[in-house]
Amino acid sequence: MTVHSPGRINLIGEHVDYSGGLVMPASIDKAIRFEVTEHPGRELALTALDLSENHTLSLPVTGRTGTRWVDYLAGIVDQFQQLGHEVPGLKIEFGGDIPQGAGMSSSAALEGGMAFVLNELTGAGLTRPELAQLCNRSSNEFLEIPSGIMDQFASLNGSAAGPIQLDCGTLEFQSVNAELAGYTWLLVNSMITHELSAGEYHTRVAECREALSVLQEEYPALRQLSEATQVQLQVVMRRMPENVSRRARYVVAENERVLEMALALSRGDVRRAGQLLNETHAGLRDEYEVSCTEVDFLQRHALEHFPDAVAGARIMGGGFGGCTINLLRDDRIEEVKQYLRHVYRKKYGITPEFYPVNIGPGTHLV
Repeated sequence: MTVHSPGRINLIGEHVDYSGGLVMPASIDKAIRFEVTEHPGRELALTALDLSENHTLSLPVTGRTGTRWVDYLAGIVDQFQQLGHEVPGLKIEFGGDIPQGAGMSSSAALEGGMAFVLNELTGAGLTRPELAQLCNRSSNEFLEIPSGIMDQFASLNGSAAGPIQLDCGTLEFQSVNAELAGYTWLLVNSMITHELSAGEYHTRVAECREALSVLQEEYPALRQLSEATQVQLQVVMRRMPENVSRRARYVVAENERVLEMALALSRGDVRRAGQLLNETHAGLRDEYEVSCTEVDFLQRHALEHFPDAVAGARIMGGGFGGCTINLLRDDRIEEVKQYLRHVYRKKYGITPEFYPVNIGPGTHLV
C-alpha cells in the first residue's frame, strides 16, 4: 500500500482553530509518502527515510517512546486501539518533501497518513472528518499538545480544486476560489525556527481559555472565544490581564478577517485581500506576539520595496519562524525573490527558500 499525505498552507485564520474559529487552509503538492507492507509479529517496523532512522514499535502501544516522530505514529495507533481495532504487524517506510519548520505542518501529514493507512487496513470505516478528529485527539491526549484541528483536517480533507473555509467549531467547510487574476501566492521560508515556540504555544492556548472564561461570566451562552463579538469583548476587556485581552482582540478580529477574505476573493479584490494579510501579520506580531524579527524583516521588505507588486504578506503557521505567505503579481515573482534573497542574506547571513503555492489533493491511496 502506498499513501500520499500532504502538508498544508493557510491563507488566513491563524491561531484561531483551537478557539473554534474560521480558517482558510489548503492541502499542497508537498507531502509525505508512506510505503506499507505486512510484517510478521506484533510490531511495527518503522523507517523515517528523511532522518535515516529506524524504530521497532511493539503492539499494542502502551505509551510514548520518547522519540518524537515515533510518538506521532504511536498516538494514532493508540487511538485505533481505543476504538477497539487490532492493529496488525506492519513495515512502514515514509519520507517526503515538506520543509521542516516552515509552517506547512509535516506533523499533520504524518498523523493523517498513518490514520489513513490504519483506517484502510483495519476496516474501521471512519470518514475523513472523523480521521481528522482522531488525529487531533492523538495530539491533544497522547502527545499532550493542545493544538486545534485545522492542520489534520486540511491534510485529510483538502482538494486540488482550491482552499476550504473551515469552521473549526462545527467542522462545516466549503470550497473557496483563491485564484486572483494576474496574482499568485508565494511562500518565503526564513529558515528560522526558534525553540521557544512550543512553550509559547501552550501559553497562548491557556490565555485564550482565560479570555473565554471571563467572557462567559458576562455571556454564558458563548462556547468558543471566536464566537465573541467586538462589542462583547469591549464590555469585559478591563477584567482581563493585558496580555489576555490582547490575545482575545486578535482572535475576534482574525475570525472576522476570514469572512472578509472570502468576500474579497469572491470579488477578485486583490487590494482588500492584501490588506487583510497585512492586518493579520500586524495582529500576530503585536497582539498575539508569535512573530520574530527575521520573519518581520521579510514581510516588511516585501511590502516596502514592492508596493506595486506585493499586495500583502504575513507570517504563516505556528510562529517564531517559518514562512511568510505573499500575494504578489505573476510578472514580478523573480524580481521579488532576487531582492529578498539579497537583503535577507546581507542582514542575517541566511539564504531564504521560496516555494510557489501549488494546491494539491488531500490524503489518498497512490
